Amino acid sequence: MKKDINIIETAKNLISEQSISLNNLKERIDDNFQSIVELIASTRGRIIIIGLGKSGIIGRKIVATLNSTGTFASFIHASDALHGDLGNINTNDVVLFISKSGNTEELKKIVPLVNDMNIRTIAMVGNLDSYLALECAFVLDVSIARESCPNNLAPTTSTTMQLVMGDALAMSLLKIKNFTEEDFAKLHPGGALGQRLSLKVNEL
Repeated sequence: MKKDINIIETAKNLISEQSISLNNLKERIDDNFQSIVELIASTRGRIIIIGLGKSGIIGRKIVATLNSTGTFASFIHASDALHGDLGNINTNDVVLFISKSGNTEELKKIVPLVNDMNIRTIAMVGNLDSYLALECAFVLDVSIARESCPNNLAPTTSTTMQLVMGDALAMSLLKIKNFTEEDFAKLHPGGALGQRLSLKVNEL
């Protein structure tokens, strides 16, 4: 099969565009970010992440990273939240909503319900003028100029920004909690990673 220069250029352009957006994201790590990390670290409950669609998929991954690095977290799909799963949230929790538009109808229905429960809320959002950004107590700005999809449609850069912001939260929390390699090993007993971390000198 002949090399198609357009394919190569498309892939390289996507990576370049996302790199630029990530560099812009770095400038948004400020006192507001620190306050959010400290809020999550001090909570007596869990961080509950709510989203749907591609943002929901990113939310599940962030929850997995948090749980594996010492921060108790749960994911609730926005549709399930509206059909009983709000009962999984208690007043000691912090709720993080993830949305590109910040105006998703399901989330707009959930936010006032959570606020009425006096639960602290965070919006990880791509639109600072959105309902979510205006109604949540804290905001993580993951806005972008455009998606790196050639049609500016498929969630690409937006989900990368969400994922990296989630990693930034998780690793900052890891530092605050002094979560060590030994702690990590206890939560990863299986697989090659767990074996490498758990291996003792006399077992070599």
